[in-house]
Amino acid sequence: MNKKRIIYFIGIGIIICLITSFLIYSNSNSYIESQDWKYVDGAHIGDVIQFNSERLTEKTIYRNNEILGKIVFCYGKTLIIKNITTGEKGYYSKKKL
Repeated sequence: MNKKRIIYFIGIGIIICLITSFLIYSNSNSYIESQDWKYVDGAHIGDVIQFNSERLTEKTIYRNNEILGKIVFCYGKTLIIKNITTGEKGYYSKKKL
C-alpha cells in the first residue's frame, strides 16, 4: 500500500472513532442530566424536563417516584423519549440558556 492510502484509512478510522465517542457521550446519563430539555412534538411528559426536579435511572425518567417515560435516544440537541403508558414517542430539544 502506498502512503496516501494508509493516511486515508487512518483518517477514516479517526473520524469513525470521533463520531462513535460523541454518540456514546450524548446518550450518557451525565450528558442528558446536565441539559434542560424543551418540548417539541409527540408524547408530552412536561413542557420542560429539568433533572433538578426529575430523576434519571437507567434511561427511565422519574418525578416523585412516578415513571414519566423512557429515553429512546439522544442526538446531542434532540432527546427522544417514549411514554410508558401510550408507547408514543416524544421529542425534546436542548434548551438554550
